[in-house]
Amino acid sequence: MSDGIKVFRWRAVGPLLVLFVVACVLWWLFADTIARHESQNVGTQLLGAKVEIQYLHLDLAHGDVTIRGLTIASPHEAFKNLLQADELVADLDMLPLTEKKLVIDRIVASGLRFGTPRETDGRVPAESGQGIAGSVLAETREWASRFQIPALQLATGKIGVDSLDPRRLSTIPAADALGARADSSRRAWQTAFDTLRLGPTLDSASATLEQLRRARATDLATINTARQTIDRLKRARDRVTTLERNVKTGASQLQAGLAGLDSARQRDYAFARSLLKLPSLDAPAIGAAVFGPGAIKPFQQALYYTQLARRYMPPGLLPRAATGPSRVRRAGENVRFPKERALPAFLLRSAELSFLPQRYAGRLTGLTSDPALYGRPTAFAATGPQLAAGAMLNHTRSIPLDTAGATVGGVQFPAFDVPGVPLRLDPGAATTQLGFSLNGDTIHARFAIRSSNVRWTRDSGFANSAIGNLVWRAVSGISNLDVETRLSGALEHPALAVRSNLDQAIAARLRAELGAQVDAAEKQMRARVDALVNAKVGPLRARVTEVQTQAQAQVAKQRARIDELQKGLEQRLRQLLGGVRLP
Repeated sequence: MSDGIKVFRWRAVGPLLVLFVVACVLWWLFADTIARHESQNVGTQLLGAKVEIQYLHLDLAHGDVTIRGLTIASPHEAFKNLLQADELVADLDMLPLTEKKLVIDRIVASGLRFGTPRETDGRVPAESGQGIAGSVLAETREWASRFQIPALQLATGKIGVDSLDPRRLSTIPAADALGARADSSRRAWQTAFDTLRLGPTLDSASATLEQLRRARATDLATINTARQTIDRLKRARDRVTTLERNVKTGASQLQAGLAGLDSARQRDYAFARSLLKLPSLDAPAIGAAVFGPGAIKPFQQALYYTQLARRYMPPGLLPRAATGPSRVRRAGENVRFPKERALPAFLLRSAELSFLPQRYAGRLTGLTSDPALYGRPTAFAATGPQLAAGAMLNHTRSIPLDTAGATVGGVQFPAFDVPGVPLRLDPGAATTQLGFSLNGDTIHARFAIRSSNVRWTRDSGFANSAIGNLVWRAVSGISNLDVETRLSGALEHPALAVRSNLDQAIAARLRAELGAQVDAAEKQMRARVDALVNAKVGPLRARVTEVQTQAQAQVAKQRARIDELQKGLEQRLRQLLGGVRLP
C-alpha cells in the first residue's frame, strides 16, 4: 500500500508544460508573420490583384488587429494601385472566432490614397480566368468588347462602289420572299373563290327572277321559291363578305411587305455607305467615335467590382461554393449552406475612413459575406472638399440592387489619343460625375467629365491626315470640355449614348469641308444600290398590285351580281304582294 495518492503524473505533465511553453513562444514569435502572409494570400485571391502588408500585429487579449502599409494593386492597370492605407486598426469580436467566423465591430483606417503609381505589375494570373476574380474580370472584358464604337475615318483616293456584292443586300432576298407570298396569296384567294360555287346560286336566282316577273300574286309556290332564293343569296353574300375581308387583310400584309422593302433599302444604303469609309456628319456618332472607347472604361470597372461583390455577397440564403484545400486527388470545392438567425462567416459592422489630405472622411457599414443573415444593406459614404460619394449594396433579397454615385472635383486626367485621328487631348484638372445602378440584370449608368482648361496637341502623323486637319481646325480653339455618357437597358445588350460640346463643332467643320464630296459619294452609292434593287423590286410591285386588283375585282363583281339579283327579287315581291304580308 502506497504512502499517498499521486494527483499529478509529473512525468506526463512535464512534457505537456514544455510543449505549451514552446507553443506560446512560437505564437509570440511567428503569429504576426503567419497572419500577415495569410492575409496577403487571401486578399490577393479575393481581389484578383496583389495585396501587400508591411506590418501586422495580433493582440488577441484585447481583440485588436493593427495593419500598417497596406497596398492593394489595381486588377485593371499594370502599374497602378487601387488603394493604399497607412494604418488600419480593427476591434474583433472574439466569441465568433470559436465558430471560425470573423466579426469586426469597428475599423479605423487612416491615410487612404487611391490611384497611386507602383513600380511592378500588380496583376495576378487570375486575370486569365482562374478563380472568381479572374472569371469576373474575363466576363466584364468580354462585356465591354460588345460595344460597337464607330470610327472617325475618311476614305482616301477615288471613291467607288463597284465592289458592292448584290448577295449582301437585304432588299433582294426580302423581295424574293414577298414575291413568293404574293403568289401564295393569289392561289389561296383563287381557291377560296372557287369553293364558293356561286355559279349555280346566281343562275338559279336569275331563273327565279324571270319566273317572278311573269307570276301573279296568287302564285304562292313561285313567291315561296323567290323567298328561299333571297335567303340563299344572303348566305352567299356573307361568304363573299368573309372572302372580301380575307382579301383586304392579305392585301394589307402585302402592302406592309412593300413598306418593309423600303426599310430594307435604307439598310442597304447604310451598308453600302459603310463600304465607302466616309466620316459621319452626325454629331452623336462623332461623340461616340471620339469619347466612346474611353467612356466604356469606368462602366467596366464599376461593373467588375459590383459583380465581384455579388459573387462574394450573394443574395438570399443561397449555398455557395469555395475552392477546397489542395489535394493530389479530388481537391473539389467546399459548399456552405447559410442558416437563418446565424452569424455571417464575415461581418464588418462599421469602418471609419480618413483620406489624404486629412479633410476627406468616409464611413462603411454592414460589409458581410451573408447579407440575408445580417438583414441590412452595405452602405458607404464619403465627403470632403469637391467630393461627394456614396454607394449601397442591397443583397438582402433575391434580386440584388447595387447603386453608387460620386462627384469629384480637381481630378487630373491623363491625356489620351483621339481615336482615328493624330490628335491628343489633355483634359487637365476636371470635375467628374459617376452614377451607377444595377437592379438585377438592368443597368442604368452615367459618366460625365467637365473641364475648362483643355489642351490639344498633334503628333507626327498630323501632316498626312486629311480628317486630322479638319478636326484640328474645328477643336484647337476650344478650351472647354463637357462630355456625358449614358448606359441603359438589359445588362447583356445595353444602349450607349455619348454627348459632348465638341460634337457639333466637329460635325459642322466636316460638313463644311466634306459636304459636297460626301453628298456625291452617297448619291453614287444610292444609284448603285437602286440599280441592283430596282430590277427585282419594280416588277414585284407591279405583280403585287396585279394580284390585289384581280382578287378585289373578282370579289366586287360577284358581290355586285348578288346585290343586283337580291334587289330585283325583293322589288318584284313587293310589287306582287302590294304591301300585303302572306303567311
